[in-house]
Amino acid sequence: MKQYSFNITAVTLEEFKKLLPTHKSKKILKSYLLNEYELPEILSDLQADFESEKVVQPYWMADDEINKLDLLVKQAKLKDYNLSRSAIMRDIMKNLVELYRNNPIQKSEYGRQTFKVPTGTKKRLSSLIEDRELSYELSSFIMEGYIPSNNFPSMRNQEQENLDFKSDIDVFNKLDEVAEEYGFKKGRAKIFRDALSQFEKSLQSNPIKKAALKQELKYLLDEYKTIEDVAIIREVISNYLKE
Repeated sequence: MKQYSFNITAVTLEEFKKLLPTHKSKKILKSYLLNEYELPEILSDLQADFESEKVVQPYWMADDEINKLDLLVKQAKLKDYNLSRSAIMRDIMKNLVELYRNNPIQKSEYGRQTFKVPTGTKKRLSSLIEDRELSYELSSFIMEGYIPSNNFPSMRNQEQENLDFKSDIDVFNKLDEVAEEYGFKKGRAKIFRDALSQFEKSLQSNPIKKAALKQELKYLLDEYKTIEDVAIIREVISNYLKE
């Protein structure tokens, strides 16, 4: 599994998160991408919302998922359309929103808990991810990307602060299952801190905003190359960076 970032239409993403529970949304998206999704006949529709407000959304994906996205990008290119992975993901999410808007999934049961974490953790996380997105993204990481490190340091001699966490019951159950596997009685907090530490490292190694901008820059340059010589593009970029 590897983390990828996509630029998703803000309104679509907000509704997607409301309609699909955290612990189910990734599985549903993966199944739809691999087994059902096909490019629409009118590909210009996928470019029509390029000017709409976008937000960066990371996803943990396996090779088969990203390979399917790349295959769809190639299929579009054969029809003379330069589509990015993000453009296709926007269409996938739009389709799923339309599907589950009319066929709602049963609402999940939620839990809430305050965990003790090392002082400074919340400030560092705030510099890497929006506070309002933390619970959702951390929940997705716990369910999809977390592998226990087998290193669970004690908090007794560390300065501590409280971190409030709200998520699906299934996410808390996953933490409890891992704690039980390692023989921890009431060890949910240890596993949570381990997952949180890994999540922070993943954000540091793959900054969400930087990854998305790099991806969109590639898309824009591909578009630019269809109407201008590469040598001229290099000169334009070089002059821009000197400003």
